Amino acid sequence: MENFMRTSEVSDAGALGFRAGKDQAAKRFPQISLVVAATAFLSAALFVTYDISQTLAPPSFVTATGTHPIEFSDSFIAISRAAMFGEDRPALATPQVAEENTLAGLAGRGMIAFTLAGFITLTASRRRDGQDPDQARREVERQRTEAALATIREEQRKLARQYHEEKLKAEAANRAKTNFLAHVSHDIRTPLNHIIGFAELMEHETYGQLGDERYRDYVQSIKTSGQHLLHSFATILDLVELEGGQKALRQDIVLVDEVIDSVVRRFQNQITRAGLRFKIGAPTGAVLRGDRLGLVRMVGNMVDNAIRFTHTGGTIALTTYAAEDGVVIEISDTGIGMSEERLASLSQPFALGDATFTRDGHGPGLGISIARAIAEQSGGHLVIDSAPSLGTTVAISLPTEPAAAELAA
Repeated sequence: MENFMRTSEVSDAGALGFRAGKDQAAKRFPQISLVVAATAFLSAALFVTYDISQTLAPPSFVTATGTHPIEFSDSFIAISRAAMFGEDRPALATPQVAEENTLAGLAGRGMIAFTLAGFITLTASRRRDGQDPDQARREVERQRTEAALATIREEQRKLARQYHEEKLKAEAANRAKTNFLAHVSHDIRTPLNHIIGFAELMEHETYGQLGDERYRDYVQSIKTSGQHLLHSFATILDLVELEGGQKALRQDIVLVDEVIDSVVRRFQNQITRAGLRFKIGAPTGAVLRGDRLGLVRMVGNMVDNAIRFTHTGGTIALTTYAAEDGVVIEISDTGIGMSEERLASLSQPFALGDATFTRDGHGPGLGISIARAIAEQSGGHLVIDSAPSLGTTVAISLPTEPAAAELAA
């Protein structure tokens, strides 16, 4: 029993009988080899049939009256051949011996034909078998490549779907934040105006004296704090409206040199009191379309930051560079600078630094965000470069309009 099982294992026969072995044989003998074998053996069979028909058919000659067979005996043929080639005359054979010789010749030629057909079949099969490993390897590689591509496409679809979902969530959260800040700003500004108004009444002693002088200081503190909060909430509301597109900027003809002059007049005294040097670049004569007040605010926010973060004795430079299709406004300082981590955080609103980056703590930290929003709505870009202890440079690029320059002229 064990010997039979071993034999069946070797011959690929299992619980399903010998079908597995047949499948293996079919794999080793592919369809193209079967075609070659059928063609070869069919040719051999046709040859044998033709040989039999020609060998057993009697010779004949054609006359005017038709075709007449010629009958020669084997003895006559042998004697004639001996006389023609000078051979010894053979002994006369009986008809039985001649028939056996004829059948032997037919069998030999048939065996040769079928042997040749088998040889052709084996040659084709071996050549095909020699090509099978390469083809199988290529097929496996193709299937693996297709599987990998399918996996990659599926991962891309998942990532695209996740990105779309996260984008929708972020946009919804941003809208919720904008609406919340807008409502809070409106709700807080009304009571703040009341507080500031009552503080001014008390400061002027409209309805009688306060009495102790300390009350005057308290009233002044209430008024100053209220005005600071009111300015902060106004700044927040401005940023919300700019980011949400609710505050449209004007598209007037603006001279860049006039914007620079307005910023210089606004901060000249403050820079002098801080003990800083203020360098102004040469006029460019560039003209663009935009909101003049918004552009002044944009540049003013950057200059204000430079003043706050530059030590006494430092330098602040405000220069402009004009080209054919745009103008660059550059604000640079020799202040304390920022690290890469700190610089990356400036892309988000309310990016307030710690005590080492703050001199007076004024403002909610929205100056850069508002300046970037104004620059982008004006069709430009704002870029910041900084290094600790070396200073900061802010470059604002804005597109110019030749038609506006002609109108301004």
